[in-house]
Amino acid sequence: MSIRPDWMTGTLNLVAGTPDFTTTGSALQTAAIQAGDAIITATGYVLIIAEITGQNSGRLFDNCPVAAAGDGQPLRVRYQPDGSRVQAAVRMMRELLTTGNLEAFAALVGEEDAVPVFVGPGVMKLVPKAEFGPDDTKGNLAALAALDNISNLSELAAIAKANDQFIIMGPDGTITLKSIKSVTDAIAKNATEIDKKYALPLGGTADQLLDATGAAISKESLPISDAVQKALDAKASYNWIINGDFTINQRGGVKKPANGVYGFDRWKGHTNGIEQIIEALPAGEYTLTWSGGGTGSFGGQTNASPIKATVASGNTSIVVPETATKVSVVSGDATGADPWLICKRSDVIEGLLCRRYYQVYNSVRGVGGSNNNAYIGGFWQYPVAMRVYPSISFDNGSGGAGTVSTQAGGDALIAAGGFAATPYYFQVDAILNKNTGMWWVFTMYIDAEF
Repeated sequence: MSIRPDWMTGTLNLVAGTPDFTTTGSALQTAAIQAGDAIITATGYVLIIAEITGQNSGRLFDNCPVAAAGDGQPLRVRYQPDGSRVQAAVRMMRELLTTGNLEAFAALVGEEDAVPVFVGPGVMKLVPKAEFGPDDTKGNLAALAALDNISNLSELAAIAKANDQFIIMGPDGTITLKSIKSVTDAIAKNATEIDKKYALPLGGTADQLLDATGAAISKESLPISDAVQKALDAKASYNWIINGDFTINQRGGVKKPANGVYGFDRWKGHTNGIEQIIEALPAGEYTLTWSGGGTGSFGGQTNASPIKATVASGNTSIVVPETATKVSVVSGDATGADPWLICKRSDVIEGLLCRRYYQVYNSVRGVGGSNNNAYIGGFWQYPVAMRVYPSISFDNGSGGAGTVSTQAGGDALIAAGGFAATPYYFQVDAILNKNTGMWWVFTMYIDAEF
């Protein structure tokens, strides 16, 4: 197997004196980082990983040194070669084989109905199978065998079943047989506090069932059967809604902005709440669900959650109330349960899906000339390909629209040229109307929304 390149995605946070570390945007589990792999810090320290505890967290074998600590360091993880892992496993197996247990077993001469038994470290002998039996230190099995009409324990099950009897263990340890009818008659006649749980409840309705305590419960309160859950899993394995729990907010806006204005990623204001357009939804039956109450709209229907609808293929509008959380649209009929538990994606994947429609580049930096009306240029690759050719706007990092900050001080406007973009990259090709110094900085907003 070829050697894998170092994993260099995201940033690293180390705290002196502790083995715990965290990362940002690194997807450690997705990258198959394991115990034994090594973090190489920017200061040259090599820290061995003891375990990965999450997509962006783990523990070191030793506490982090003071000189290696710090937040926001570039992450660099070097994979341990697979050959080293195999050699370690072989060495462990070889050490386990030196205990003498295999030699002791190989030295035995087999006998019919005999079982090998350890009698000391690395020492075994054969013991006749007849010497083994159930532990009956409390005498329960002996009491069963002593019952009338029972000549041996193997007959017990057949006799009790044939006679419709219970095996009753008394408080003093004695065992007797008692007919099923006598037990049920006693319950019906005496109705003691213990027996009352077997009495049917009063005021039950036709759509109720009994639980284990004898109380009436509605069918809606019953758990989902394995068959129903499997059917739900097959239909609700993918959520067509992006950012359904509202964790991504690249614009830094409010959850419900003005109508038609985007706030939290993929959601924009609507007269009846907030709206998301599902791009190119295939024709078929779907179920919209959310938490938080209120009414929503989907497939020509307006109702409370859940809403099941059959839609034609194409871009499809979903409207939910501003209070909604855990929004999902899944294939098929999922009205019998909340599919959120099986269609929730990780925050990393959710963020990548959002950036297909909208991305923000903070502190984009480039080098320009040193004269007035100097040419500037630059080329950048998107981390995530956009949905379509995006529109681009920018500011100087402080909210000044259409301007860039320069080394020479102050801001400059782009007087000519502009921005060229595709779904995969963008480039700057412009002339500034002011001395740019030797560098310029701005914030880029890349929008490919509907």
